[in-house]
Amino acid sequence: MAQFRSTRQGDARRRQADGQVKLWERLRRLATWPAIIATVFWACATLIVLSGDERLPYTVQMRLTQTVLSRVGFERVNESRTQEELKEAQQVVPNYFRLNQALVDQIQAEFRDLHAAVKAAENYEKYVEAYGERCPLEPEAFEVFRALTDDAGSEQFRRKVDSIAQRVAREIMIEKAELDLDRDVRSTASEVMVDPGSGKFSAVPKERVTYAINPDHVKRLAEDLVQYLFAPQITGALVPIVERAIVPEPGVYRSVFVFDREATRARIEAELAVLEPAKDSYKPGDRLVKAGILDPAEFALLEAEHEAYLKKRNKDPSLRSQWLYKRLGLMGVLLLVTIGLAVHTALTQPRVVRKPARSLALAGLLLLMLLAARFMLSGVGSSPMWSVVTITMTAAILTIAYTQRFAIGGAAALALLTVVALEAPLSVLVVFLAVGSVIVLLLREVRTRLKMLVVGAITGVVAAISTMFVGLTQQQEFGFIIVQSGIAAFATLAGAGIVLVLLPVIERAFRITTSLTLLEWADTSKSLLRQLIEKAPGTWQHSHLLGSMAETAAEEIGANGLLVRVGAYYHDVGKICKPNYFIENQQANINAHRGLAPTMSLLVILAHVKDGLALAREHRLPPELHQFIPEHHGTTVVRYFHARATEEAKASGRNGREISDTEFRYPGPKPRSRESAILMLCDSVEGAVRALQDPTPGRIESVVHDIVMSRLMDGQFDDCDITLKELSRVEQSLVKSLRAIHHGRIAYPEKKPESPVRHIRTA
Repeated sequence: MAQFRSTRQGDARRRQADGQVKLWERLRRLATWPAIIATVFWACATLIVLSGDERLPYTVQMRLTQTVLSRVGFERVNESRTQEELKEAQQVVPNYFRLNQALVDQIQAEFRDLHAAVKAAENYEKYVEAYGERCPLEPEAFEVFRALTDDAGSEQFRRKVDSIAQRVAREIMIEKAELDLDRDVRSTASEVMVDPGSGKFSAVPKERVTYAINPDHVKRLAEDLVQYLFAPQITGALVPIVERAIVPEPGVYRSVFVFDREATRARIEAELAVLEPAKDSYKPGDRLVKAGILDPAEFALLEAEHEAYLKKRNKDPSLRSQWLYKRLGLMGVLLLVTIGLAVHTALTQPRVVRKPARSLALAGLLLLMLLAARFMLSGVGSSPMWSVVTITMTAAILTIAYTQRFAIGGAAALALLTVVALEAPLSVLVVFLAVGSVIVLLLREVRTRLKMLVVGAITGVVAAISTMFVGLTQQQEFGFIIVQSGIAAFATLAGAGIVLVLLPVIERAFRITTSLTLLEWADTSKSLLRQLIEKAPGTWQHSHLLGSMAETAAEEIGANGLLVRVGAYYHDVGKICKPNYFIENQQANINAHRGLAPTMSLLVILAHVKDGLALAREHRLPPELHQFIPEHHGTTVVRYFHARATEEAKASGRNGREISDTEFRYPGPKPRSRESAILMLCDSVEGAVRALQDPTPGRIESVVHDIVMSRLMDGQFDDCDITLKELSRVEQSLVKSLRAIHHGRIAYPEKKPESPVRHIRTA
């Protein structure tokens, strides 16, 4: 019993282990490269969208359809009120004045000069003769001064002159004209601050202030200054000295106290430093902005509320939970967009899913554009229309690199991601989709650089019109609509221009070859084509003819005509190495294969394929052109040398049977695209028709049909997606081209030689 229980437990463990192995195998198969890349793309897109703070979904001059309420309580500095309070604070600061010491020194000096002049004169007449014009004195005044010229009088006069500074300091005469220019606002203080020369300011009521610009004030100051110091006989002579010091010239005034700019400015700055800015307080639910046009002041208020919300969100549990739910919803939306993009890619471009490098390039492109829209373009302006740049670039790149159907889906996915990342209105998605669709529809291929600019210009007009319509539905102001339309049009042109500049980089990144590159390689100045023309001219003529035929046939079925034409130019480039072994380059009926065994000739013929691929790699031929070198022969039989080998084998009596054609086939591969299949048919029918003795239209049609059927029955088209209907249309196109090449010509009659005419000279 115990043994049976042990065995049953062992079986259960084995079944559990087998189940775990099967589960692991299913998970391993599920975690393929596409799934891993899609997961990484979703994670990176989520990181881009959710990184950084939420942006403010408003723009200046935008029309708000509803009132905006405050989400949190906050305070905001009221700039207008603050400026008013600053102005009031400046107005109450008094003006500061200091004693004009230069004026006092001048008055004292002139008083001393007058005393010295009187003392130096021997009598009144001498004084008048020497100083009369400068300082006229009456005889009586002169005598009084003469009494002050002895030692005691001179000392008394000196003491009185020294006391003039104290007397002047009591007369508060100030300047007025420059005050309004030295301050931001006029002072409304009821007093002034005066420094009488002691270094300390004291307040003086404005009632005691006089102004130097008033002549009466100047005269009264001079009289008050002199009459209390000197005798009445000399007062009349000293008063003009004081007046002349204050008013040296008509219209020029010097005040006793001058305005102290530094002291006044320092006082104003000290008052403003302690002044707190005026603030407005808002509570949650308060109305911030009413419905209507958003002006700059209201936009600044919304920005302040948004900053306060971001700060409080990290501390308030309710706000944080709402924010986390929102982020969870964004992650879900991004997951849905990623799944949709992955399914669209798998259905329309399976090769992208099969090749990890292409999947990574596509994911990197979309993430780079999303990152640019999320961070870089937000520095240009707050309008989401700047992101039209990334939509334009992505749509153009995907159209050039892949198909139009896939490009529309990729551009739409990026448009959705951009709207989510920018938290833009869904109406903006209409503009993004319109721009992407027009770019994709117009940019089927780029054969000239001008086409990209034309497409960009047309798409810019569409972007402007769609933006205008969206603005009208939102009832925005006409000026705002014009600005946004201009931004959308400019962004479209900028995106198209960037793609045009980066086109070589795009080709390398996505491993594609655009029509511009093909046209460059079709130029006969390319070194490889020059070698072909010089060393194998017959092969070049053959290749050039095939290019025209193949391009016409490809366009009949909607294939890439330019690609097959340029591929035809290079399909036989390997013949450069041994041009004389190919009949189109042989001259004077000299056959280089004469004397060679069929197997040796076969090796020479087959070598031109390997040599062509080596030359293509050496000259860095675009990868899309490499396929035409081996695939235009596929695995067909080299029938001429196979027939010779069979004849020689029969003639020599070896085995008495035909040699298998397996040994005389090209190594392949078979054509893997419609373009290489078309080139195979062109190469086959052109040589066969050229070998006809009389290429009549009926014979041409019969030969072409036989070759097309033989290639079809030989399985040469098994690896490409060309259909029977397309083969029929290609056949008709080839017949038409060959008939035009081998058309009949009119036989011109030969001109009979004229009989000689004998000229007779007459006299």
